[in-house]
Amino acid sequence: MTSEWNGIERRLERLKECLLKLAPLANKRSDEFADNPYLRDIVERNLEVAAQACIDIANRIIALEQLEKPSDAHGAIEMLGKVGVLPREFAEKLAPIAGFRNILVHEYLEIDWAEIMKHLSRLDDLHAFMEYIKRWLKERTG
Repeated sequence: MTSEWNGIERRLERLKECLLKLAPLANKRSDEFADNPYLRDIVERNLEVAAQACIDIANRIIALEQLEKPSDAHGAIEMLGKVGVLPREFAEKLAPIAGFRNILVHEYLEIDWAEIMKHLSRLDDLHAFMEYIKRWLKERTG
């Protein structure tokens, strides 16, 4: 695979690593995290990196396809739906992960744990994102 695609593949691999770390924690109750700051850190950091990987992949595809650059990360993920890399409804459903990432990074003192639990329960969306991107890559690279 050439270097232009390598960045996407590396981010897909990192996303996969995050999902592997998050999977065993997805069925835990909220109170189990309240009592364990180490588990909270694992979840928060891996959700942050997973969200960032999705954003970075979206922006890389936009650059490779020479699409109009959206104004923000939310728009970057939605753009993948507009051009058929992702199903449009799926892209609209996933795009709010960009705002969630911003909360994790910039508003970490005020994180709503219910919001984290919501995203932790939606790991299937991140797996689906990976599959859509892999399919897109295969179409481009053969």
